[in-house]
Amino acid sequence: MNLNNPKIKVPATGWERFFNLLSVMIIIASIVYAIYQFDNLPDRIPTHFNAQGKADGWGNKSSLFILPAITTATFLMMYFLNKVPHIFNLPVTITEKNASRIYRLARTMMAVFNFEIVLILSYATYETVQAAHGYSTLGLWFILFSIFVPLVTMILFFIPMNRET
Repeated sequence: MNLNNPKIKVPATGWERFFNLLSVMIIIASIVYAIYQFDNLPDRIPTHFNAQGKADGWGNKSSLFILPAITTATFLMMYFLNKVPHIFNLPVTITEKNASRIYRLARTMMAVFNFEIVLILSYATYETVQAAHGYSTLGLWFILFSIFVPLVTMILFFIPMNRET
């Protein structure tokens, strides 16, 4: 966290608003899906999976709501953190001259990260229901996707941040 960066107001970009709206819609859909599926679930459902996608942790069916709760809390924390881009730890030196451009990129990047996290956790909610019904789910590909997609996003945003304009 760098508190010496210039503190300027940067309005949300169109992409930032788009990804935030999409995230909220997915969170709502995930919660509605969990509520809809609740009565159809067995009393004991998987709550954790190993790298092969096999359930290795179990809980009562109410634990299905833990993932949507974590998703919502994470989204809200990142949403409000995104309002103060001057505290982000970015790979470039922030000056008065480049602050507006860098902060816009950083805010959009954070909104995309937030969307990716919402998507990953919401998908995990869906797959938990599927696993509770006996379908195989969440293997190594899910772990790799969860690591590499945000990593690629970060790289794609850091490249234009490092360009001089």
